[in-house]
Amino acid sequence: MDDQLFEEWQVYEKLVIHDYMDHRAFFNRLQEEILARFEHPVAILDLGCGDLTPILPLLANVPLKRYVGIDESDVALALAARRLKDRRMPGHLVKGDMLASMMEIGESFDIILASFSLHHLADPIDKRRTLEAGRQRLKPDGVFALIDVFSAESESRDRYLERWIKHAKTHYAELQNAERIILFDHVRARDFPVSLATLKALGEQAGLGQFELLLEDRERLNCLVTFSPGIISKQSG
Repeated sequence: MDDQLFEEWQVYEKLVIHDYMDHRAFFNRLQEEILARFEHPVAILDLGCGDLTPILPLLANVPLKRYVGIDESDVALALAARRLKDRRMPGHLVKGDMLASMMEIGESFDIILASFSLHHLADPIDKRRTLEAGRQRLKPDGVFALIDVFSAESESRDRYLERWIKHAKTHYAELQNAERIILFDHVRARDFPVSLATLKALGEQAGLGQFELLLEDRERLNCLVTFSPGIISKQSG
């Protein structure tokens, strides 16, 4: 993977530490959803797990049966492995492409999470295939949770990039100029968001017909949605 943001990792760590992408709010809301849905210990598959910093409080606060994290970054996985070991959490990590790695996993999960990772797939067909693979790995009452950037309806990618970078220049105050260059180069090369309506349609095509919007930020750049098997769709704030 040739991506300076993820190979060096320090810039992404700053985004998380300063909560610029509202990781805390999204993972707190996801934790509430898990505790409301499940009374038994849960198995979690995390697609694009990074160094685990955003999800660690959730893993400590839900009844955890097993955790599996997938990522492509050696640096992030080394940090993640240390944190799993330090906290003696049941689980393991896999290096690789999230779709290919998921296809090789034989077990089923209560929760499959993709946090700021699905938008890196440029082709909507690959997004759908990832949701389909997740559907195959979900238990009957499982849920696919997606925390990600999204575009406005009928918004072009260029307009989205302009809006995202303008927001980051205004709000990501702790980033140095060199760090901003790394981040903005990454976003221009690897951000391919879709709208909420498109996300819902992709889920339905993948057999995940129940769709719910759980949380979105004030700038309407990031959101948390859930997909579940079924044919009934709903959206709530």
